[in-house]
Amino acid sequence: MTQSVIITTAILAGLAVIKTNLLQAIAIGGVTPDLVLIVLTYYAQKTGSMPGQIAGFGAGIVEDLLSVSPLGFHALVRTIIGFLAGLTHNKMFLDPIFMPIIAVLVVTLFKGVIASLTGSIFGIDSVRASLVSSRFLIELAYNSLLAPLLFALLGLIGPLHRTERTSSL
Repeated sequence: MTQSVIITTAILAGLAVIKTNLLQAIAIGGVTPDLVLIVLTYYAQKTGSMPGQIAGFGAGIVEDLLSVSPLGFHALVRTIIGFLAGLTHNKMFLDPIFMPIIAVLVVTLFKGVIASLTGSIFGIDSVRASLVSSRFLIELAYNSLLAPLLFALLGLIGPLHRTERTSSL
C-alpha cells in the first residue's frame, strides 16, 4: 500500500470521527456535510479507482464502527464511491468552481442510490426512503456548495494527490 493511500485513509477516518461528533454545530435541518465523501471524491479523481476504493473502504469501516448501521454498510458505499469517482482520473478537467460542484453532486446522488438499494436489499428501513427526503436534498446542496472550497484546500496538500512512479526492471 502506498504512503498516499495510508495518509488519505487516515485523514478520511479522522473526518468520519469529526463528522459524527463535531459537525452538529453547523448542521442545517439536522444534516451535516459529508466531508468524507467530498475528500474521497477529490482523492479518487486525482489517483484513480484502486486507491479510491482502498481509502473509501478504510473510511467506511471507521464510519461503520461509529454508527448504528450494520457493519459493512458504509464500507460498501464508500468503496463503490471510491471506484466510481476514480473512473474520472485523468479524464476530466477540474475547473476550480463548477467541476467540483458537478463531481460532488453526481457522487452524492450515487451515494444516495447505492445506500437506498443496499437498504432495500438488506431491509434497513432508515436508509430505504432517504433518497427522496428533504434531508437528502439538503445534504446534496451542502456537499455541492462546499466542494469548491474543499477541493481548493485539498489541492494544497501534496500527499493526497501525488502519484508514485514505479520503475520497470
